[in-house]
Amino acid sequence: MFTNRNQPEGNAATPQQNGVNSSSPTPTRALRQPPPIPSKPRNPVPEDPFASLDSFIAESFSSSSTTDSNPASSNYFYLRSYPPAANSDSTLSSSALQASYIRAADSAKAATGQIVDDKKEAVHIIANYAIEPLEMLHLVDRWIQQLLGEFHQQRDTFKHRLSDKWQNEELSNIQYDNNDRIRKIYAAFKQLQTARDSILSREAFDDLSSFLRNAEDLSTEEMKEKFNSLANEYSKILRCLDFIDREVQTGPTQRDNYLSGIERDLSKLKKLNSKMSSTICIIGLEKAGKSTFINALLGYELLPAASERCTQVRTVLKPPTQDKEQHLYAKVQFYDDQEFQTFHEQMPKKTDESEEQLKVRKLQVAEERESLREKFPEERFYIKNPADFDRERTAIHQELHKYITGELYVNIIKEIAIYTDRLPGKNYELLDVPGFDSPIKEHRDAGLEAIKNADAFLFLTNGQQPSLTQPQIQLLNEIRQNHFEAMERAFGIITKLDLCQTSDTFKEHHQNSYHELIEKGFKPEHIFCTCSRLQLLDPNCLDDGFQRSKDALNRFIEFELPKTHLKQLIDLGRMHLTHPVVERLEKIKEKQLLPVNLADMSIDDYIKQQKTESWDAVYDKSIFNPAFAQANSWHTKVVTKERAKFANTIKQKFHDSFIDRTQSFLQITPLIEDIMCEQFEYSKLQLNIHPTDNAERGKLSMELEKIVHDTSIYLADYFYREYICGFEVIINGVCPFLKDLFRTQLTLEKCLNETHALILRVARPMIMAALRYSHLDLPVKRNAIQDLIYIAPTAAATIVRHKKESKSSFAAEIEKQVKELNSQHDLSTPVIHKLFE
Repeated sequence: MFTNRNQPEGNAATPQQNGVNSSSPTPTRALRQPPPIPSKPRNPVPEDPFASLDSFIAESFSSSSTTDSNPASSNYFYLRSYPPAANSDSTLSSSALQASYIRAADSAKAATGQIVDDKKEAVHIIANYAIEPLEMLHLVDRWIQQLLGEFHQQRDTFKHRLSDKWQNEELSNIQYDNNDRIRKIYAAFKQLQTARDSILSREAFDDLSSFLRNAEDLSTEEMKEKFNSLANEYSKILRCLDFIDREVQTGPTQRDNYLSGIERDLSKLKKLNSKMSSTICIIGLEKAGKSTFINALLGYELLPAASERCTQVRTVLKPPTQDKEQHLYAKVQFYDDQEFQTFHEQMPKKTDESEEQLKVRKLQVAEERESLREKFPEERFYIKNPADFDRERTAIHQELHKYITGELYVNIIKEIAIYTDRLPGKNYELLDVPGFDSPIKEHRDAGLEAIKNADAFLFLTNGQQPSLTQPQIQLLNEIRQNHFEAMERAFGIITKLDLCQTSDTFKEHHQNSYHELIEKGFKPEHIFCTCSRLQLLDPNCLDDGFQRSKDALNRFIEFELPKTHLKQLIDLGRMHLTHPVVERLEKIKEKQLLPVNLADMSIDDYIKQQKTESWDAVYDKSIFNPAFAQANSWHTKVVTKERAKFANTIKQKFHDSFIDRTQSFLQITPLIEDIMCEQFEYSKLQLNIHPTDNAERGKLSMELEKIVHDTSIYLADYFYREYICGFEVIINGVCPFLKDLFRTQLTLEKCLNETHALILRVARPMIMAALRYSHLDLPVKRNAIQDLIYIAPTAAATIVRHKKESKSSFAAEIEKQVKELNSQHDLSTPVIHKLFE
């Protein structure tokens, strides 16, 4: 090789020597200016054999330097000063001198293009053929099989750890029906035993009777509290009795009527005891003086009281509740359209009334209701000026008189409520209903309804009559039938004895009325003789009977009524509950509803023993076997029934993820020519693209292998989430309480490593065969292709089968190597030959 002797040591080569086109811009380097050429030639020097080459190089540098007029941008070389070269013809032309570089540049461009094509080829075959779905399926199958084995191996561990939850009944989806039933029967049995020996014992009833005898010193609230406590215990007993009856009966039966009656009476008493205010019903025959008695209690005439029939509609007097300043307030409530229509259609005909007269009366009622339409649903009356109370009260009295006494209003007005502060007590109301002997059916129905809801009764009887009439006796019978211990709450009021002309007549009528009331069940201390008319005319008159009736009524409401309720409750338990309790306890033993060994242990110990004995069967049947079977079925579905779906999904996911990661990889093009020019080498006179091409392919192969690695991580993560975690989801779905117990030993890291190894097994030979070696190293490249055929023959065969679609030159090269391999005779040759037929 020739060297430039005129070039100083360490200076860069010329552009031609660097293989860079002189027309392209090159970085400049600060060089010293050459020394000026002497005007006169030096002494002749001996002939230099390199003179002609130096002259050529000098001319080349001179000609190249003239291409750029700017000295700062030109390449200058410091040359030793020599005498001018002798003019001689060069053995090489300029084009011949440039041919070496041109060939190198063309080779570099061809190598760059080949790398670009090989990159695309490698990306394509890896994205489409590097992953074998069946291998992935076998990998996932092995993992799931490992999980199933781990789960089965831990069967007894799970059983032991769940046994405490089973004993504590914390396994939410497990039924505890048998034990729950035994607990309930045992609880009912113990409840009835305790009731029999405590609140239903003779000693307990003796204590309650003593409590009632000493109740004079107790307040109403104390008696009500005692009532509520005892009533709650009776309710528990009734529930236990009802439960035992249902357990004893094998088929659907109606509830015991006897128990239903006890429960009904208990409910009535509880309702009466809890009322905030009591209802006092004033009942009697027509013209018995009910309205006059009420007016006497008020101290003035408010309700109509005359010789004709007075009360036609339900009238109730209540203490004021809203406006305490309002001393008198009345409200007339009308029936709504539906109620009126029902009563109007069912209006009965009077005894002496013809059909025509009934039609006329119905028409009158309808017309009267229509005239009141603007006042619906209610009409109100109140004292507007308290200073003029008497006059305004009289006006209200006149307005109410027509509603209370008018027969037309029976089917129009539902109730008349009068709120007044003149009532004797603040916690009860007086109810005045039409006479029980009224010929009007609506009157009799209203009387019966009042009796059903009243807390006490004022039974008014006319002392001028010699004895109780049949309607009065019928009324008393109705009271006793509709109320528990009715006569305990009945007051007999003998009226109109002030009309007697002589003292003997007064005594005779009084004694007759008194004894008749006693015979009908009235308590002697609840019978009073009053002169309501005299009391109304003169409030200061000495009517001892009227005052005593007021005091007795107040005492009864404030004290006797709660005491009566309590006494009735005690009697209910003594007479009606004791026997059923004893009877049901015997039935429990007779029917063997409870195990015999419960006598030797507690219910908790018995149930624990039963649970321990049944735990094996429950665990296998309800916990482990369903979970294992469900997981096994899911395993079969994944690797067998849906293997085509698995294959398509895995191929698509790997393809899409890999292609996304190779976008920047494909966009960058390595320029072999530029890289060669930048490299520091021993000589650049003859540029060699082979080392640079080989080095760049090595770098690209490593980069592509890194992309394969990242894609395999993504795929392994998908496998882990979808199948490993999916297995645990199946287990947790069947048995939620196992989620804190089962933890697989198969880690994500292991899945990553195995997936990466399996994918790289095929992908790396593809990278070596398609990208790593240049066509300039054709023997090496062919060896890499042969390795690919041996390592992944199915993938290579698939590439060849799809060569028409992809137009792959790589596929053609594989076919050539297959032919060459077929000429060899080894164990793999028949298989390879068969694959590529």
